[in-house]
Amino acid sequence: MMKKNKVKECPCGRIITDPKNKTGLCPRCQKKANAAGAGVGILAFGVGVKKYGGKILEGAIDIARKIK
Repeated sequence: MMKKNKVKECPCGRIITDPKNKTGLCPRCQKKANAAGAGVGILAFGVGVKKYGGKILEGAIDIARKIK
């Protein structure tokens, strides 16, 4: 039984020749995807801080007062 050589192709059309590439993206597209993911993560962190920042700060102050 012959093993099929599956040709991986990036969404931009570039053919992926590295057999260890698990993402299926070329280096350029992978860099773009990482940058987009980081942007979304920073945005989510900002929204979380805006929504829950006051409660976290109050809790930290209470803990600091109890320690003293």
